[in-house]
Amino acid sequence: MSDFTKEELQKAIPTIASMISRSEKVQPKFKEGTPQATLTRNRLKALYISTSLIKKELNSDFLFENITKEDLEKALPPITSTISKCEKAQEKLKEGTPQLSLTKNMIKSLYISLSLITKELNKLVSD
Repeated sequence: MSDFTKEELQKAIPTIASMISRSEKVQPKFKEGTPQATLTRNRLKALYISTSLIKKELNSDFLFENITKEDLEKALPPITSTISKCEKAQEKLKEGTPQLSLTKNMIKSLYISLSLITKELNKLVSD
């Protein structure tokens, strides 16, 4: 198992799923070839990878799709960028607000994702 509890991993799944849903909804609004479209597509791919890695961590019998080293490397920048954006937004939110709770959950889930992507990358490098 990882450095995260089963409960933390389980809580991360719906948070990541919500981020995926919001990104999928906004994606058609961006014209293909624009930076926004590319960023959204890359973020979605990273979030899909994150979900797979969390499920794999929770259930060793989970049928893990073939994710390449390149996929994992490409997933790191969107995750770190989203963490940075969330942390900046968090500073502006008032204590006790639903937005702050949501943002904290997103940050925690993204750090879990970052850790699992890095862990999987390290496994591929050492193999």
